[in-house]
Amino acid sequence: MDVIVYGRLEMKWKCANCGFQKDERPRSCPKCGLVQAGKWTHQKYEILEEYCHPLSLIMRNQGFEHFFIDACAGSGVVQRFNVLELMDGSPLIMAKTREWVEGKIKDKTKQLSVRCKFIEVDSKTFKLLEGYVSPYSQFVECKQGDCNVELPLMLDKIPDAFTFVYIDPFGLGEPVIRYETLEKVLERGFTELFIHFSWEGLSRAAGQLENIDHFDETLKKAARSTVETINSYMKGTEWQEVWKSQPSWRRRRAILELYLSGLKTYYEFIEYIEVPVGSKDPDYYLVFTTRNSTGGKIMKDIIGKKRRKGAIPLEKWFEGS
Repeated sequence: MDVIVYGRLEMKWKCANCGFQKDERPRSCPKCGLVQAGKWTHQKYEILEEYCHPLSLIMRNQGFEHFFIDACAGSGVVQRFNVLELMDGSPLIMAKTREWVEGKIKDKTKQLSVRCKFIEVDSKTFKLLEGYVSPYSQFVECKQGDCNVELPLMLDKIPDAFTFVYIDPFGLGEPVIRYETLEKVLERGFTELFIHFSWEGLSRAAGQLENIDHFDETLKKAARSTVETINSYMKGTEWQEVWKSQPSWRRRRAILELYLSGLKTYYEFIEYIEVPVGSKDPDYYLVFTTRNSTGGKIMKDIIGKKRRKGAIPLEKWFEGS
């Protein structure tokens, strides 16, 4: 892969953190664990930041204790797509929200600032995460492990506080993000969920459906394992009938609608946006769910402006701050 590195054309990918080189760009650096941003990662980070800022300001202005959880936190910073530069990842965006709110809020006596909790499964990536968020250790907690296990435990420790949960895995997740994990979030009061729904990962894996009864035992076993993974991600087997019954051009919309229908049984307000923004053939969707009409309106406006490539007039939400 040709990579532009400080204005020069390099034939190998190079890690912006440790300098390790590789012929092909990996998802994360094999040596240090630095996560590599996708081509459109900046779009989802912009949306995340533009929501976290007003959310935390409103919560603090009203005197509400609140938490941000990043369930697939990564390395704290990420390497920009095909460039030898670092940019803030979702954990630092969340942590730096505190500073932003402090600069905006008028009543400094209101001290219930956001607290952050980050989960990362990979040991190398986790070590980087701890280092990059260390300046915020007073209000940041990092936990290494599978978010399917660790996220419910975290939520159990903050039963009565408002919590914004962000789940942004590679593809379907490594390990896969089980729908039963989402249900533990959705069933909880005082919670909002912002999740990466991987159409690309699901559609690639769903191709294995045609091999679940293959005469070759090896192929059949692999296919059934993959299908079970999607069953876990989609909550059951209904997606299989949707996949088989819909023409290829309709599958994306039908599968997304099925996924959203499950979320709608829990939360009244749901917004989503395709990534790349405005694409008719997106890699994935960002899905936001809340029971709060104000939160739903803020996110709807952010998404609408992103689709129109406009700026978010956040000040409209800060009256009385």
